[in-house]
Amino acid sequence: MRGFSFLGAGPGLDRPVIAVHCAVTTHDRFPMLQKLRETTSGWIATVILGLLTVPFALFGIEQYTGAHSDTFAARIQAPPTWWASAPAWWPASKLWDTRDITTEEFRRNLDLARQSAREQQGDAFNSEQFESAANKRQLLDQMIDARIMQMASDRNGVAVSDVAVRDAVQAMPEFQVDGRFNLARYQSVLSSLQQPMTPAQFEQSIRDDLERNALAGRIASSDFITRAEGQRMLDILTEQRVVENAILAKLPVDTAPVAEADIASWYKAHSGDYKLPQTVTVEYVDADPAAMPPVVIDDAALQKRYDAEKSKYVSGDQRLVSHILVAVPQGANAAADKAAEAKADQLAEQARRPGADFAALAKANSDDAGSKAAGGDLGWISRDGSMAKPFEDAVFAMQAGQVGAPVRTQFGWHVIEVREAKAGVTRSFAEVKPELEQELGKTEATRRLNEGLGELTDEAYKNPAAFGPTATRLKLPLQAAGPLSPGQGDGVLANAAVQRVLFSQALVQGGGVSDPVTIAPGHSVMLHVTAHTPERQRTLAEVHDQVAADVRNERVRKALLAKADAMVAAINAGTPLAQVAAAQGAVVQPSGPIVRGQVPSPSANRAMFAVARPAPGKASAGKVQLPDGSVLVFAVTSTTPGNAAAMPQSERANILQKLADAHGEAAALNYVNGLRKVFHIKVAEDRL
Repeated sequence: MRGFSFLGAGPGLDRPVIAVHCAVTTHDRFPMLQKLRETTSGWIATVILGLLTVPFALFGIEQYTGAHSDTFAARIQAPPTWWASAPAWWPASKLWDTRDITTEEFRRNLDLARQSAREQQGDAFNSEQFESAANKRQLLDQMIDARIMQMASDRNGVAVSDVAVRDAVQAMPEFQVDGRFNLARYQSVLSSLQQPMTPAQFEQSIRDDLERNALAGRIASSDFITRAEGQRMLDILTEQRVVENAILAKLPVDTAPVAEADIASWYKAHSGDYKLPQTVTVEYVDADPAAMPPVVIDDAALQKRYDAEKSKYVSGDQRLVSHILVAVPQGANAAADKAAEAKADQLAEQARRPGADFAALAKANSDDAGSKAAGGDLGWISRDGSMAKPFEDAVFAMQAGQVGAPVRTQFGWHVIEVREAKAGVTRSFAEVKPELEQELGKTEATRRLNEGLGELTDEAYKNPAAFGPTATRLKLPLQAAGPLSPGQGDGVLANAAVQRVLFSQALVQGGGVSDPVTIAPGHSVMLHVTAHTPERQRTLAEVHDQVAADVRNERVRKALLAKADAMVAAINAGTPLAQVAAAQGAVVQPSGPIVRGQVPSPSANRAMFAVARPAPGKASAGKVQLPDGSVLVFAVTSTTPGNAAAMPQSERANILQKLADAHGEAAALNYVNGLRKVFHIKVAEDRL
């Protein structure tokens, strides 16, 4: 039966249209849909629905519909400890432990490494080489190894207590003042880092280091070297070799023509050596409050500050004090305390007698090792809490020349003599005026600098081209530099954080103005790149003469090495080094026995001990090219086996300890390498 359904009011009608519904049975018209309905109403549908429910319940529908934006530089994943063979495919992969090294972490470590390398290498620091992909990957691999060790510590139940973290932080000299941990310095140092950290963040990093190193230390300490292995290594280190040397001087400059084909071939093989680095020209404001001249402050403002802080300029009363301590050990009973008090009373009575020598009494009776030899002298004391309160209260209740009644502190009983008294003094406005001028002048200069920097920021963001004129109008310290390549720049421009911003895409391509770059607390720099030249491969025509010179230098180098090889072959064939050297015009140097690590240079020493031991009556020859371009040709004429027994015992013990440490480090490294095979590591090369 067929039918149609109408419901509603027709246009222009004032009454509803009659609804008529005529059904068509699905069974007759659509048998396949009826079959699907019957099938999905039974136990099969229940099972399917249950299977679909599990992943949604465990992992959330967002896993299917959500968009992900990964920001990791490296991702390390480890199977669960209770299922070491868990597959890495979904949904079992959700059980894996995933730890990310974020790009922010990587950048922070890169900044620290760059700063350290710059400090160590000085003018030899090569920014382009440091920023190479290979160097960045090496640093990231070190971070991955550290994160793997941290994960291994967690998986093995290694935990570090809050007390251990606190002790480690407080022991760091960077946070100490006069040998003691200082909270204010701690917070100041953390805030002045290239990437400022909160105490919580820093302490978590210390906890991670302690956990990681605890496991590494256990692995390292479990390794050892055998007696035979140690003896063999000592014998190797004490082996002596008698070596004859000859210097083959660098050949004269090659002036022969260079074929164009050779120039083109060399340029193609070494094109990376002939690039012009990118450069920037920059104008910048170095907002350093310490470098700003103080603002002149009028006398009325100075007088107002003096009146408001007058208590700062009042020195309290002082007493020149000596004492005798009758110590009472902690935990002593009442009888012992009473006996000490009685002795103190007796000493006080003796000290008050006419002509008594308090210093002599202190030397003979005081238990205070710090002042006993000086007759109990404690120097001038102020009421500042530096002494125990009962002691301090008693001192300032006494007059000059008085010996008071014994006073009890946590150390025992004190007999006190006040030798002199000085009343407190208030410094006048005239006395403190220079200090106030300096203090308020610097404060006002800093305030004006910060206000100007804020206005410059607002104006420059609206119109970057107005950076220079605005800074000049606001009397901010505007400077200019350039063109500069990466790694170049003096002063604040050499700062790692400034370098990173200076050559960032936002500045070199956008032509904008940087956010203030923090150099130190209160000290920042704003940058505006006014011109940028991208890195460029110089054409062969531009570097033709330089390439030709490099080809000539290579010909000279190869010719010199060929002469050295001929000398080595002749010496190994039985010709004495002196005769071979004379034939080649080489200068023979004095010979003598050497051991590993000695002169003439590390590379030459390694080469001399790398050649085979010579047969009797023969020599083992070799060569080493020296930094100045000359070549050292040597001949090992004899060797003396090592004799570890001749070494001082302390030196042997030191070497064996270093060997054991090296074995331990190798064991820890092998452990990490083993975990690398089990863990899954993904590196985002494009984010480095």
